[in-house]
Amino acid sequence: MTQEHLNFRTLEVYNFSNYREFLISACMPNGLYSHSSNNLASWAKRLGYKSPSSLSMVLKGQRHPSKDMMKALCELLALDEEQSRYFGLLVELEKTKERSLDFSKIQEEIHEIQKKNTSFNISLKEFSLISEWYYIAIKQLINTGEFINDLVWIEKRLKKKVSKVQIKKAINDLLELGYITKTEDGNLKISAQRIITTQDVPSKTIQIHHKEMLLQALDSLDEESCNRRQFSSLTLCFDEERAKEAKDEIHAFIKEFNNKFASGENRNEVYQLGFQFFPHTKPILKH
Repeated sequence: MTQEHLNFRTLEVYNFSNYREFLISACMPNGLYSHSSNNLASWAKRLGYKSPSSLSMVLKGQRHPSKDMMKALCELLALDEEQSRYFGLLVELEKTKERSLDFSKIQEEIHEIQKKNTSFNISLKEFSLISEWYYIAIKQLINTGEFINDLVWIEKRLKKKVSKVQIKKAINDLLELGYITKTEDGNLKISAQRIITTQDVPSKTIQIHHKEMLLQALDSLDEESCNRRQFSSLTLCFDEERAKEAKDEIHAFIKEFNNKFASGENRNEVYQLGFQFFPHTKPILKH
């Protein structure tokens, strides 16, 4: 996976504007009364309720979830802090609407969180069109507050490692694919904060992309001062049976890191965070 960040049904809560629709899609994709393990009775039991009536009333719009139910749902669905905040705002929005009160501030906060976390799931074919390292760098440079839509300016900001011809083509490709758009004043803005590719699927394109990023990392060892970069490594004895668990932990950290640092008003540089987790050894086949 590459992400500017590459069981239950995996769904992004940010793609929903109604909390009930999210809960039904995430918890009970086959319907409320399905005979599968994801039904009202089984979910009520997971939440600690003897009867499914309380959960049923919530999903049917007859009542809203209590704070305890919301907390339990967020834990069961493994929502992080910001996802839980977004889910809570969706609930608060419905409550405020029912009371005929002003919900504009709640809706504004929902839109801000949603905008920050909007993502594009991209196919390998599409990713092959933007796999050169500087495509994503240009996309994120556009997201800085001081961006200027000028080829010379962009070339300088990218340390003159990319030509103006390459920059122009990259911008046109990103525009055509819909990852960035042009504003009325001729400037550029991004359409999605994150681009997510397939995970754990062999792909020559993704391999080349990661190799290019590693080469940029090597350059930074010589070009950048220590206060602008961080290189660390860890060599350890490891139980290979826990490889998936370790990779899931890395993915979770990357997502949390992105949520924490890829926001704010003073974003003025484009950084790259990379993880390399691989074996130094290989098993010897026993005869």
